[in-house]
Amino acid sequence: MGDMVSKKKTDSTVGLAQSDLPASGTQRKAVSKSATSSARQTKSNASSKTLKAPVPSVPQDEPQVLPFVSVVMPSLNQAPFLEAAIRSVLEQPYDRLELVVADGQSTDGTVELLVHLQREFGNRLRWVSQQDSGPAQAINTAISLAQGEIIGWLNSDDLYAEGAVVNAVEHFVKNPWVEMLYGLAEHIDASGHVLNTYPSLPPSTPIEKFSDGSFICQPTVFLRREALDIIGPLDESIKTAFDFDLWLRFFKRFPRQISWLQRIQAYSRLHAACLTQKQRRLVALDGMKVVAKHLTVAPQHWFWTHVDEMCETYPFGPDQEPLLKQLQSFILESKGFLSAEDLKLVGLQLRTDTRLNLVKPGLMATVQPDAWVSHEVAVKYRWTDKAASAVLLRCVASWPEAGTMTLRVRSPHGEEQVSEIEVPEEFVLRFEVPATDLPGLMMWTVQTDQGFVPAKHDAGSTDDRELSFKVLELKLLS
Repeated sequence: MGDMVSKKKTDSTVGLAQSDLPASGTQRKAVSKSATSSARQTKSNASSKTLKAPVPSVPQDEPQVLPFVSVVMPSLNQAPFLEAAIRSVLEQPYDRLELVVADGQSTDGTVELLVHLQREFGNRLRWVSQQDSGPAQAINTAISLAQGEIIGWLNSDDLYAEGAVVNAVEHFVKNPWVEMLYGLAEHIDASGHVLNTYPSLPPSTPIEKFSDGSFICQPTVFLRREALDIIGPLDESIKTAFDFDLWLRFFKRFPRQISWLQRIQAYSRLHAACLTQKQRRLVALDGMKVVAKHLTVAPQHWFWTHVDEMCETYPFGPDQEPLLKQLQSFILESKGFLSAEDLKLVGLQLRTDTRLNLVKPGLMATVQPDAWVSHEVAVKYRWTDKAASAVLLRCVASWPEAGTMTLRVRSPHGEEQVSEIEVPEEFVLRFEVPATDLPGLMMWTVQTDQGFVPAKHDAGSTDDRELSFKVLELKLLS
C-alpha cells in the first residue's frame, strides 16, 4: 500500500480533495496495487474565526488482488507422466492459476488425456497441439498464450512439490524487486522414487560458476512476465540447453534481482526417454556453446564428460558408428567452444587414453583411461553380420606384492566361472560367442574383491584408487 501523503496550504483551506492529492506510491504490476488516501475537511468557527484541523480519516485498504500465475508445459509423447504433472500444478492450493500445455502433436493418447482433464479443470487448463521445431519453440508458444503476471515452467514428466506456487507467489509479493525465483529440487526416477538432491547454489554465486554447469533446477523457476518480456524468448536454435541459456541471460541482465527459496519446490524426473538421456552428445555441445557464448570459452571438463559417456555406452549406445569415428566428429564440433590451449591439452590426453587404444569396432572394455580396472570390468561386443568366434582379454595384475586374486566371470547366460590368478603374472580371459549370422550383442562381467592402493605402497604416489588389474589387449577371434 502506498504511503499516506498530505500537505498544507497557506490559504484558508486546510484539507484537500482526494483528486488533488499526489498519487500514492504503488507496487509494480506483478504485485497487487492498492493505494488509499484521505481528504481533510475544515470547519470554521464563525464567532472565533479559529480554524480547527479535522481528525484524519482511517485509511481503508482495498482487498489485495494476488498476482495471476501461468505455468507453461511443453509435451511430446509423455502420456505416462502427463496426468501427474498436470495435477501437481492445478491441484496447488492457489486459485489465480492456469496451465498452458503446448503439445507437439503427440501420438500416444496425450490429446485425449488433455480433453479428459479439461472437463475436470475447465479453463484453468488450456492446450494446443501443433507441430514445432522442439521444446524451446513449444515453450515460447505457451508463454505467448499465457495470461499470468508470473510465469512458471514445468516439463510434462516433472512434478511440482506441494505448495510450490503459493511459496513462489508469497515471495514475489513480499519482495517486489525480485525478477527471477528458483528453489531446491530432487531428482526422481520413472516410478517417482527420489534418487538424489539437485546441486543448487544461491543467487550470490558468481556467474562464472555456470562454467561448471547449471546450478538452477529448471522446474523450480518462476519469472515475472515483464522481466521475461525484456529478456526475450527462449533461443530456439539451442535444442537442449535453452534453459541454461535463459538463466545466464537473467543473471547478466538482473544480477541483483534474483532470489531463491531454500525448500523443495519441484521434482525433476530422470528416465530413459527424457531429452537429456537420449541426446547426450547434443546436450554436451549445447552446454559448451552456451558457456562459450556467455563466458568466452567452455572448460575442457565439458569435453571429457562426454568422452567418458561415449566410452561407457559404446557399443550399446544409439550411435552405431565406430567409437573413434564418433570421437573425431565430436572434436571437430567442439573446437569453436574450447580455448586454443585446452584444444592442445585435449589432443595430448587423447593420444595417451588407453581406452581408445584398446577399443575395436563393436568391442569395448569399460576400463579407466589408463586401462586399470577397479574391482569390475564389462566387456561389450556388438556385431551387425557374422559374429566372431570369441573375445580375448589379456591382462596383468601388477601388484606390489605377490599373491592370489580370485576372479568371477559371468556370461550373458548367467553362468559364473571362478578362477584363481597368480599375481603379478599376466593372464588371458576367453569369452566364447555362439556361431550366428544374425546381428546381436553380448556382455561379460569380470569381478574381484581384491586390489591395492598405490598411495599406500609408494610414498611418492597420490593415487588413492583401489586397483585390481590392468587390461593390455582386447581382441576378436574370427
